Amino acid sequence: MPEPQKDHRIPQSTFITEKDFRFGDTASQHGKAMKVPSHILPIATIGILAHHATATLPLPTDEHGDYNGADLIEWINSHPQGYVHPSVRIGRERPGDPTSMLGLYVSSAPGTKSIEEDEIIARIPWSHLISPGEEYSRSKFFSCQEIRNLAKELKLGDNSRYAPYVRYLLAQPRGAMPGEWSNAGKKFFAKLLDYGDLPPYEETWLDVYETEWIKGCHGDPEDPMERMAFYLASSRDEDTLMIPIYDMANHSNDPDKLNTLSFKPDKVGKSFRFEASRTILPGEQIYNSYNRCNPCSEADFDNCETFSSQPTPDMFAHFGFVESLPQYWRFDSSEEGEEEDEIEMCLSRNSSGELEVLWFKNSMPDEVDFEYLSRHLKRLKGMNARKADLESKLVLGNDEDIDEKKMPRSEWESIWRYYDELVRAIEAAIKYAPPDDEEDEL
Repeated sequence: MPEPQKDHRIPQSTFITEKDFRFGDTASQHGKAMKVPSHILPIATIGILAHHATATLPLPTDEHGDYNGADLIEWINSHPQGYVHPSVRIGRERPGDPTSMLGLYVSSAPGTKSIEEDEIIARIPWSHLISPGEEYSRSKFFSCQEIRNLAKELKLGDNSRYAPYVRYLLAQPRGAMPGEWSNAGKKFFAKLLDYGDLPPYEETWLDVYETEWIKGCHGDPEDPMERMAFYLASSRDEDTLMIPIYDMANHSNDPDKLNTLSFKPDKVGKSFRFEASRTILPGEQIYNSYNRCNPCSEADFDNCETFSSQPTPDMFAHFGFVESLPQYWRFDSSEEGEEEDEIEMCLSRNSSGELEVLWFKNSMPDEVDFEYLSRHLKRLKGMNARKADLESKLVLGNDEDIDEKKMPRSEWESIWRYYDELVRAIEAAIKYAPPDDEEDEL
């Protein structure tokens, strides 16, 4: 894999001159890990899965009833090579407030010390990672064996040697990612995207379980624990490693928030390290980036440990949330998917809080692209005008029985959160496109 060039960021209406900052489709489809957002409700599959696992011990909680990971921290610290910084707190941003974000924090309790730059936040020994075993390679981004091993441990539940971590995983709600949605949710999302004409493109989400697991890994379509393992690995793993503690850090590419670096094991048997990239003060959230190496980031290539570079739409497909600004958008107006027809841009806010678009030199919109973007913008706004009527027909009510033609409200709300970001990106692409004469000068 050739070493990519560092991109040079310059103001809107000019261009990013280096666009060859990619690491291949496989790397972009299997990126960083994350905790499923707390607003997602469990789906019916959870009840089925309970019959296939033996996790019966309750999860440890704080005084407010929120998970605090005490057993997980104790399990890791009990190993000679394991370490979790004593200032780390697992829980809500505002303890006791169910509306606040779950994640990793530096405790604000009296006497808590900051986590200093380069200090280890967590060091997870190899024996505590769910991995592909001897097949592990730090340059591999997907592993059937990792998913098989994860499914095996999930089935063991309390009897797993990873029991504190497995109990936590089994308790996670499912249904956050578009690929996991109900048939009604998938159909409506596909329609919103004009059946593959807008990102995230269908190959990244619509049939990914069937394509990658059932066909690619010869998985068992009748095994619900394999399905759960596939989606857990897709949304939480670090390429081919399931990593406790680390996978609880929320995502941000905001340079004022992002405060960590991660280091995968060089080889089988070595530990995973999660370190502070700056001083993290008491009360601050510990953030990770799930696509640190996308071309809109300011990350140095030396810090691109997992080569995670997926655009914002793919982040939604793989993790089930829309990342906040800055965002990386890539549109393809061609029917053949030719690279020269791609539109690529970085969307952010400047110091005045105004939207700013940074273009890639060879991926600016031309006349055909404007027609493509304008057509979709009109179509999307037309769907929004009919939102109330669509909701009454497509969303399950609180007291309604299961209806295959309707989706849970959580899916509906997730789709419209993505709609808002998509429309903003398209409007920005149209508004901030460079003038023709400026394009001709370069």
